[in-house]
Amino acid sequence: MHFPVALWLVATFFDVLGWRREDVFYRQAARWLLWLGLLGAAVSIALGWVDLIAAESQGVGTALLLRHRVHSVLAYTATATYLATALWRGRRAQPLAAGMLALSLLGAVLVAATAFLGGEMRQVM
Repeated sequence: MHFPVALWLVATFFDVLGWRREDVFYRQAARWLLWLGLLGAAVSIALGWVDLIAAESQGVGTALLLRHRVHSVLAYTATATYLATALWRGRRAQPLAAGMLALSLLGAVLVAATAFLGGEMRQVM
């Protein structure tokens, strides 16, 4: 699904915009986008497993299974990174620490790589 990718990348963009600003709008918006992205990621992970099981039952080759494994590890790592970022923020719209911003940027790199591999997945079928 595209929703977690879009939500998390916009959340990271808002983190960058709100890092040194007094206005809490960007921090609050990023927090909401993070949690909505985590909800979407849970659905995406479940549907990814359903798709993998269906593909395995049809007898797909090892190229797809290997690509799916790399894609899954990146997806889980990106999800864990954004979950850590969301939990670190807590319930308040506190100012972003440099470490929190770095974690958000790391999540953006991971989710971008995951999205790229997900888009390329059908080419190995």
